[in-house]
Amino acid sequence: MRTPFLLCALLWAVPLTEAEGVTPWQDIHRVPIPAQLPPHPRVFCTQADLRRVRAELKRGVPYALACRGDIVSRADLAMVSDAPVITGQPSRALLEQAAVLAQAYALTGDSRYATKAHGVLLAVSRVVMTLKRTRSAGLMASRTLTEGPLAVNFAMAYDLTANAPVFTADDRNTVCAALRRVGWEAGHHCHHRDSSNWRSWALCVLASCGFASGDRELIEEAINGVWDPKRECYLYGAVQQLAHSIFSDGVHWERCMGYTYYTGSALMYVLVAAKNSGIDLWQAQLPGILGPFVGSAPHEEYGPAGTRSFKAFLDAPFYYAFPGGGFARVGDSGTRAIAYHPMYEIAWREYGDPKYAWLIRRDRDTRGSEAPAFWQLWIARGKPEWAVGKAASAPGSSALRLRTGTADRIAAVQDVICPGDQALVVTGRVKVLTFSGGKAHIRCNVGKKAFFSETPEQAGDWQGVSVTVPAGSDPEVRRVRLHVFLEGGAGEVLWDDVCAQVGGEGLSLVRNGAFSGGRTDGRRADFWGLINGVGDVPAGRYDLADDDTIGVSGRNTNGCSLFPVGGFAILRADPGDPEALAVNLAYGPYGSGHDHPDRLTITVHALGQVICPDAGSWGYENPMHLTWANQTVAHNTVSIDGLSQEPQGRSRSIWAGERGEQRVFGVLRLFHAGDHLKAARATCDTAYEGGRLDRTVCLAGGYLLDVYRVSATTGRTIDLPLHGYGEATVHVGVNASGAPPFAGLGYSHLGAVQRMSSGSSTVGLTFRDGERQLRVIQSLPKGGEAFLARDPTRGNQATSCLLARRRGRNATFVTLLAPSRDAEAHHGLVVHERGGEIVAEIAHVEGTDRLTLVNALDGGIVLERRGKNGSLTLRESAGAVHE
Repeated sequence: MRTPFLLCALLWAVPLTEAEGVTPWQDIHRVPIPAQLPPHPRVFCTQADLRRVRAELKRGVPYALACRGDIVSRADLAMVSDAPVITGQPSRALLEQAAVLAQAYALTGDSRYATKAHGVLLAVSRVVMTLKRTRSAGLMASRTLTEGPLAVNFAMAYDLTANAPVFTADDRNTVCAALRRVGWEAGHHCHHRDSSNWRSWALCVLASCGFASGDRELIEEAINGVWDPKRECYLYGAVQQLAHSIFSDGVHWERCMGYTYYTGSALMYVLVAAKNSGIDLWQAQLPGILGPFVGSAPHEEYGPAGTRSFKAFLDAPFYYAFPGGGFARVGDSGTRAIAYHPMYEIAWREYGDPKYAWLIRRDRDTRGSEAPAFWQLWIARGKPEWAVGKAASAPGSSALRLRTGTADRIAAVQDVICPGDQALVVTGRVKVLTFSGGKAHIRCNVGKKAFFSETPEQAGDWQGVSVTVPAGSDPEVRRVRLHVFLEGGAGEVLWDDVCAQVGGEGLSLVRNGAFSGGRTDGRRADFWGLINGVGDVPAGRYDLADDDTIGVSGRNTNGCSLFPVGGFAILRADPGDPEALAVNLAYGPYGSGHDHPDRLTITVHALGQVICPDAGSWGYENPMHLTWANQTVAHNTVSIDGLSQEPQGRSRSIWAGERGEQRVFGVLRLFHAGDHLKAARATCDTAYEGGRLDRTVCLAGGYLLDVYRVSATTGRTIDLPLHGYGEATVHVGVNASGAPPFAGLGYSHLGAVQRMSSGSSTVGLTFRDGERQLRVIQSLPKGGEAFLARDPTRGNQATSCLLARRRGRNATFVTLLAPSRDAEAHHGLVVHERGGEIVAEIAHVEGTDRLTLVNALDGGIVLERRGKNGSLTLRESAGAVHE
């Protein structure tokens, strides 16, 4: 079966100042801004929203009552705090306090809350007018990224109280002037101009402050962008981000799925605020940007023709996922799986897509029903378990039960707001049921500092733990994040009576410290959910076996997904089986400093999880992020001469990006989603000067065949690493002996290096991770050699590396990967090269497969399967993609 495919034809660079047919920026598409804005509230909530919620409260709707109860209780705590004394930038905690006071006023009409919020807003506004923009374009915060949430709360607090009698005309002018200054300094002046997540958060600042203050200049930039004569570029608005920064297949320019959610958070605020003022970007059918315009972003992923919408962006994670929902963590992504986000609740209301309903219901039915009210469950690693239930022996009637395995880590998390110049005493009671190296403690984070309680040493009866967060020098309110942890090993504990008191006395600032029950209807009981969430949601449907389109150019066909512009091909042997074998081949354009030097890398999934991982993100302040994660050898793709692919190369920056007219990208040559053969092929000749990378991956039955061809104009050292979870052991007939350690960026982190040898050009090993096993057989090129090493580890997850090497002008590595549980899968591999094609014969329990791969760029693939008696049982062909 041949899959329709649109090859992105404009991946090469065209200097805009010299190119013909560059569109004037004045001619790009804009959406109209209404001549008059609605009255307050109009930013993230409308008068109609409040009428609906008040009617629900009057009828006694449990969810509405729970939200109001939480908001009012938090506002009551804020009421007893002193008038704010702001000595520098206003804190996030202070602006959250203003927002919750305004929310309480909006829900109750109690003028006391408006009066308190009024005082905070005026204090913040006066300080804002004295602040100077930081080097990273922050005003109330250090940079635009962290300014976004502050601007949201600032705008919300004013928007919900603007009509309160306590505000005079002068007061409104004071606050609006401050909002305009925040929008201008932290939004307009953001150093990122077009497609990055920074610019998305700048748009959030612009929209929040613009719609709250009524400033049409800020609103225009947030929605339609603006020409900046000083920087001689076009500052993208939401329209350009939806039509260009988000590709026609739904992949965001940064090509990093974790940043899809982060960028989506910022754009959600923009789209909600815009729609509340009559600018509907959810349903807008925006024309795609088909070519460069004066001042446009330097990346060339324009076209094809067709309308763009936010929906493609929302759909992309569903089709990027492996069976079971896991992700390939390409680039700086830390996100491991498809996840709930509040934007999907609004999207369900806007689009009615059953995938979104499925995601919402999954969140509510699993985490929602079990998570204790007002707490978030943070699964830092593994698959821990938790539950809320009765604990008769505890002081209270309920407790939070946490259970972890050896590699698991979990915490219940809640933020509390308290005076900055007074100590906060946090206490709790814990009962250890079982322990095997685990730690049960409370951690309190304030900024970059962390404070820990003691941890019980062994199983026993209930005992108290406590931790004191010292008083600071700033009297302004601060946020303290509480983590009620079980980590560091296997164990099971009960937690109860968590309390946080200023100076160790008075009211507890912790909400539901006794862990009594879950969320109402599985929903998050907060103002955003009350206003913008949805009520009853059907079960929905999410099935990767369903053929579908992703935006204009993306496709899901026969269980396999293609993002032709973003450059991902995801092959799934059985899309409905979470245990099934699958592979992600990443070949697309280099996407900002959050991308990694990893063209043609693969991530392999099987047995319910990723088994051949990508390096992912190690954290930007961790030296390993540069010396390991940002080096090609940390990925499952070719490295040449011990150097990383461009644009990283020899750079010592974690933000290395394309320079000048440099462009690094791959080109898809084949994509086939057949019934028995699923295959993809891509090439890249821009990662190394004078070098061409050419990779084909084939799924057939229970194995993955990986054929990697490399050619160069001069003799080079060509390395192909393959990283697998667990420890690695060599097969019978293969010897492993000590070898000198590797040197150079990335390579120096590979430890316990051994040279592998056998009586033939084939070597084999097995990665073992618990009951999961991955058998690897590799046919080396003539003169090639193979090494076994240990990767650097994070936490308790060991990873090993098979590194194949050849010195010369070309190399072909053919690798068979066969996963299994418990017993090893029995496979054999024989490779022949003849007459411009590669023939791989794979022996398996049902007979023999022969895969013939033509070397020419327009060459296809033929699969022939024969039974044990030698008879032909099936034949399937895959043809090349033609532009």
